[in-house]
Amino acid sequence: MVVALYRFLFTRFLFLMFLFSLCRLLFFLFYADQYEACTTGEILHAFVLGLRFDISILLAFNVVLVLPLALGRFFDIPKILFFLGKILFVLVNGILICINLIDLEYFSFTGKRTGIEILGIKDDIENQFSQLLTNYWHISLLGFMLFLWLLLRTLRLAYKPVLSARPKIYFTIGYALFICIAVLGIRGGLQLKPLRPNIAFSIEPSKLGNVVLNTPFNIFMTIGIAPIEPVKYFNDPTEVSSILSEWNAQQKNTLPNHTTPQNVVIIILESFSSEYMGINNPYAGYTPFLDSLAKTNLYFPHNFANGKVSMVAAPSILASIPGLMEEPYITSLYQTNTLIGLGAPLQDKGYHTSFFHAAQNGSMGFDAFTKNADFAHYYGLNEYKGNKEDYDGNWGIYDEPYLQYFKNMLNTFPEPFISTVFTISSHQPYSLPEAFKNTFPKGSLEIYPSIGYTDYALRTFFEQAKKEKWYANTLFVITADHTQMHDKKSYMNTRGDYAIPLIFFHPNEKLHADTSLVASQIDIMPSILDYLHVPNPNAALLGQSVFGKQIGHDYAVNFSNNTYRVFLKENYIEGSADKSFVIKDYNDRSLRAANEKEKKFIEAIIQYYTNGMINNTYYNWPVTKAPI
Repeated sequence: MVVALYRFLFTRFLFLMFLFSLCRLLFFLFYADQYEACTTGEILHAFVLGLRFDISILLAFNVVLVLPLALGRFFDIPKILFFLGKILFVLVNGILICINLIDLEYFSFTGKRTGIEILGIKDDIENQFSQLLTNYWHISLLGFMLFLWLLLRTLRLAYKPVLSARPKIYFTIGYALFICIAVLGIRGGLQLKPLRPNIAFSIEPSKLGNVVLNTPFNIFMTIGIAPIEPVKYFNDPTEVSSILSEWNAQQKNTLPNHTTPQNVVIIILESFSSEYMGINNPYAGYTPFLDSLAKTNLYFPHNFANGKVSMVAAPSILASIPGLMEEPYITSLYQTNTLIGLGAPLQDKGYHTSFFHAAQNGSMGFDAFTKNADFAHYYGLNEYKGNKEDYDGNWGIYDEPYLQYFKNMLNTFPEPFISTVFTISSHQPYSLPEAFKNTFPKGSLEIYPSIGYTDYALRTFFEQAKKEKWYANTLFVITADHTQMHDKKSYMNTRGDYAIPLIFFHPNEKLHADTSLVASQIDIMPSILDYLHVPNPNAALLGQSVFGKQIGHDYAVNFSNNTYRVFLKENYIEGSADKSFVIKDYNDRSLRAANEKEKKFIEAIIQYYTNGMINNTYYNWPVTKAPI
């Protein structure tokens, strides 16, 4: 009986999988011109990978739907129940197939697979239903034909119970096992996190991710995530770009052209507030090595995080996307938008690109996101081959052994390379290796010993890296993902909530920049490209090179609790999309209403970011020539 049951279930799902693959083929054919540069092998890989997403959504909807059909094939149940089961099976799967056809046309408007945000235009769809049906009759016809095919095949299922002599317990056990298998299929495998839409874009080239995805999966995986509302402070989008271009006015690049290609290493420190350092503070701090590095290189004391969580930091640093909505970009409705990360222009210049995270693969969604940002190689806990004592028992590998592993891996990469490493030891619960339990100053905060340990790990990393041939030709960028708890009164304010270190260091060059100006994580990508003299024709309109910042044009942006902020040198602008904007000092006292220039600036930021996310135009916003 169990074999017959699985043969029956497999046949039903195989047909549904075929219909979904047919929809994928139609999508590919509709937009084949976008994939002309892809090889046949890459396209076939996208189709195969897409089966994983098809299995997930089809099992999620059918694990219960097929039960009455299965019962009707093996047991004497009321015929009406079997018939209703067939109708329900056809209706639900027919709707899924029709939804899968939406992007045969709608994709041309958005450039991405449709998500739950389509509900934001449901009234327009209802009002325009007749003309949509007329203008897109070919899509309607395709949907009707596939629906009819599904209906006819399902109605053919005859009510002919196979009366087995074996007890019903066999069926129960077999179906229970099927449910267990289905759960695995729905979550997409045994990986740490369930299957997410952005994982589709881990494929190379990443634009094939839209071929990998199916629209029902994308819609239902974004249910519960509220879409952001479009804004319209300015009727002409080019006015937005004009305002932002004026604020982004840069000095001419005077950086030297290198005869030897330069490597880049980005170090992102977990929960490192500027408050914990000694430099620029009236106390010793807990980071003697980082302080020494900062004193001899470019250190920006007015640097800010663009958000409060790690999942905001990665897009800010690697793609100049700040966290200006409640949901982090990585898990938002817009996670499948066109992404032009730091890896893209550098891969075009022959750079080897990689990202290292000492935590479990899948943690924070970094594996999928960094692939989308064109960091071709991801190294997580799964790839680490060190001692079991290096595991902290919670998150992943302790910073000291992991940074040594990172250094050893860099030794194997062809130059030039760009590589990012994200540390974890200063993350709660702040565990330390046994040998270092009582080594570092405790202070008044639980985090301080782990800050001291990570600083020590950085020291040992640089001591060993100095011995490697790539070191002399490498730009190091050191920053943090976000701040953590406070114990210094001077940091118990909005400024302190976002103040993190930013250091640019090159062992063989004296770097020049105005470090008194405001900087933030979204400045890192344009700064690195500026340093390397690599153009980025699709640069975001937020973020500046620190090597070209000008007084009066420097800023940082962030968002929390429905409140936008733009940090300036002496004060900051604060407000929400539906309220007035005010100027506050860095003790969080309101000074005055924002003037017209300040008001237009923050409104331009909000409109650019919000509408750019919704319309997938963040890197393709209509621009005008910047004022001279």
